[in-house]
Amino acid sequence: MKRIILFCLMSISIISFAKADKRSYVWTYEYMTLAKGEKEIEHYLTLSSPKSNKMSGNTKSEHQLEFEMGMTDHFDIGIYQVFSQSAIGGISYDEFKLRARYRIGEKNSFFVDPLIYLEYIGKPDFSESAIELKLILAKDFGKLNISFNPYIEYEKEGEGYELVPSYALGINYSISDLLRFGFEFKGNKDANYFGPVLSHGSESAYFCIGSGFAFGNISEDKPEIYIRTILG
Repeated sequence: MKRIILFCLMSISIISFAKADKRSYVWTYEYMTLAKGEKEIEHYLTLSSPKSNKMSGNTKSEHQLEFEMGMTDHFDIGIYQVFSQSAIGGISYDEFKLRARYRIGEKNSFFVDPLIYLEYIGKPDFSESAIELKLILAKDFGKLNISFNPYIEYEKEGEGYELVPSYALGINYSISDLLRFGFEFKGNKDANYFGPVLSHGSESAYFCIGSGFAFGNISEDKPEIYIRTILG
């Protein structure tokens, strides 16, 4: 707990130097990176429950704190610290993430705007780890944005390895310069989710809230509902 408090105080102390990249989705990434020298702080809060009609006393919360910096105008890096808490348990430090994004070309250079995303996910003791490779494809049609993220995750669990293809898809419309509304899909072989998403803010600060409701067949260990907020 002392480490979490210290981390939060450090975040607050440098927030005046940070600049967000104006997220419009909570699951789907868009075509954007931080410019060289720009810094960002983000906090993700994710709530999940195995039963959408029985969330009281049955909901897990997850906190992700991210520091991000633009290394060039096309390349940025980020470090995540991930904590979780069950409905009746204490908070625990679950994992860390190291992430890099490279933006190809400039907006509208191609039919779709491409970006490459690479992330390493590891337990503190390195007992489990994963590498995630994501292709971000996006396109603006006036005030309408469509972003598609096909990706694969290479996971190590114990002595075995598994390759998991997944996806995220977001569609949103800019109601004004500050307000955007849309829908998102995400999933893989274990579960698929759909839900609305609302984003408010500019490049200096933003808030985004979205949800995911399971549809079709889902694995027993997967939740029926997600709710996520991102503050940047």
